[in-house]
Amino acid sequence: MVRTRLVSCITVALLFGVLGSTQASEDSSRTVPEAAAFVLAPAGIAAIVAAERRRRRLRDVKRGVGKAYFVVKRLVDLILSSIALLIFSPLFALIALAIRLDSPGCIVYRRRVVGMDGREFDMYKFRSMVENAEQILQSDEKLRREYYINCKLKRDPRVTRVGKFLRVTSLDELPQLINVFLGHMTFVGPRPIAPDEIEKYGPAFERFKTVKPGITGLWQICGRSDLPYEKRVEMDMMYIDRRSILLDLWIIVSTVPAVLLKRGAR
Repeated sequence: MVRTRLVSCITVALLFGVLGSTQASEDSSRTVPEAAAFVLAPAGIAAIVAAERRRRRLRDVKRGVGKAYFVVKRLVDLILSSIALLIFSPLFALIALAIRLDSPGCIVYRRRVVGMDGREFDMYKFRSMVENAEQILQSDEKLRREYYINCKLKRDPRVTRVGKFLRVTSLDELPQLINVFLGHMTFVGPRPIAPDEIEKYGPAFERFKTVKPGITGLWQICGRSDLPYEKRVEMDMMYIDRRSILLDLWIIVSTVPAVLLKRGAR
């Protein structure tokens, strides 16, 4: 900031000097200060712009959202998702077989959600509900009202036997590793939301769409379904404001006991 003001003062002084010289001389030498003004003014403005850009870059690095943050975050996403997909591929096959034997319908469910820059994409999950889940919800006024308020049901009659196990263990979210690998999602970030949830975020949605949604985040390690929707939005905004590589690593490490202890899982 001090450097920016110093450059500004020098530039203004030079410009006033040039203008003063112009007014004091009406002879043929007038072209000299005019030429100097054409040179010094753009140079001074460029110096101010450069200093401001450096200041903003420094501020971004301090907040943990500089260019290095995004590069490292994407590299971590690619490496971890690739390794995880290879390791869990036998588990993918077992879960797919269990879903197929338990109830008719697709194995992987595609949910349309909103991601970075407000773009929609299909988020992958193992199917945990019966095939006509949407019709059941729409036909029950009480269930529909509860779902509208919380975007979840405490006792969801649509969940299958295998689906209940998948939800409690969070195994239903394994296919989201594909979304991370493709770049739609990241390991740590706000949870994806459906288009009809945008109004619940209100003005906060503008900040929400500045980042990629994540598989895990503050909401997942601090209670998940036990927290009200407003608290979830508050935690998403808190993460966006304080995000950093260290915070991401802490959330990833904290997710393991949260999943194993089944905190807030339904």
